[in-house]
Amino acid sequence: MNIIFIGARGAGKSKVSRTLSKQTEFPAVSTDSICVYEAGGIPIPQFVEKHGWKKFRELEYSILQKLQNADGIILDCGGGILFDLDADGNEIPSQRKLDLLRKIGRIVYLERGIEELVEKVKGDSTRPDLSKVTSYRAILEKRLPVYQETAHFKLNLSKLSKEEAAERVLDWLGIKSK
Repeated sequence: MNIIFIGARGAGKSKVSRTLSKQTEFPAVSTDSICVYEAGGIPIPQFVEKHGWKKFRELEYSILQKLQNADGIILDCGGGILFDLDADGNEIPSQRKLDLLRKIGRIVYLERGIEELVEKVKGDSTRPDLSKVTSYRAILEKRLPVYQETAHFKLNLSKLSKEEAAERVLDWLGIKSK
């Protein structure tokens, strides 16, 4: 069984996945880290600047294809994992990625309020701009319902520590921590 974390930038997916990894001894795997590795070490902002978001979304899809037979991992997905781009470059929900994620494991949506998310990622140079014309807030307003609909389990992190969040995921799955 695999545990998959989805949610927006700044939701806490990486922290909760690492905490859960320590509690279960399942390895934590990050789609963003694999993207950097697959791109020859090029950081995501530079990759997107050079190749564009469409190419990055294709890279994410190829990684999910490689992970579809994994077992016993905690998968920390980038905030845009559930999306592709249409012919005009607009973000749309990705059925092909959703299908793979559901095949890979149980999907946990880590949620926070829009204001909290916007504040958390403001000025973070390690994250590329999602759009030159659309604000992060507007992107979140479109993405949040897709995260909600996709998840098998939803967990609001606004008032939980990463340890409490990990414990709630374990309880939901019926797994005892080590």
